[in-house]
Amino acid sequence: MNALQDLDQMKQQWLAQSAAGPDVAALRERVAADNRSHRRTLVLVGLATLLIIALTFGYAWRSARAAAWFSFVFTTAFAALVWLVALWLSRGTWRPRDESTSACLDVSIRRCRSVMLAAPVGILLYVAGLVGSLAWKQRLLDVDLGQLLEAPAMIVSGWIGAPLYALGMLWNAQRHRKRLAALLDLKRQLSES
Repeated sequence: MNALQDLDQMKQQWLAQSAAGPDVAALRERVAADNRSHRRTLVLVGLATLLIIALTFGYAWRSARAAAWFSFVFTTAFAALVWLVALWLSRGTWRPRDESTSACLDVSIRRCRSVMLAAPVGILLYVAGLVGSLAWKQRLLDVDLGQLLEAPAMIVSGWIGAPLYALGMLWNAQRHRKRLAALLDLKRQLSES
C-alpha cells in the first residue's frame, strides 16, 4: 500500500510540473543561420544571373543577326522581372527588426510564408521562361517546334528540369508549411507565458 501512495505522489508531482518552455536560444541560432544562408544564396543566384546575361551578351556580340540582340534584351528583362518578384516576395525577411525573441519569431514566420508563396510563383516563372525561350528560339533560329522540343537543351531544362524544379519547390514549401505550424505554436506558447 505504501508503494501505491509513493506512485500516486510521483504521478501528482509529474502532472504538476510545467511543460518545458520554448527553446529561445535555438530560435535565435536558427534565425542567424537563415540570415547566413540567405546571403549566400543571394550571392550565388546573383552570380548565376550575371553569367547568363554575360553569355547572352557574348552570343549577341558575336552574332551578325539583330535577333541575337533582342534575345539579349529579352533575357536581361526576364532576369530583372524574376529578381523584382523575388525581392518583392522576400520583403521583410532579411533580418529581424531587433534582437528580441518576438522579432526573431516574426521574421521566421515571414520567411516561411515567403517560401510557401514563392513555390507556385517560381514554378510559373520557370514555365514562362521556358515557353518564352522556345518561342524566341523558334523565331530566332527559324526551327520547327518539334525539333526544339527534342533538342538536348530542352530535354535537360524542360522535360527533366521543369518537373524536378517543380517537385523541389513544392517539397520545400511543404517543409516550410510544417515549420510555420511549429513557429505559430511557439508564438502562441510565448504569448501565453
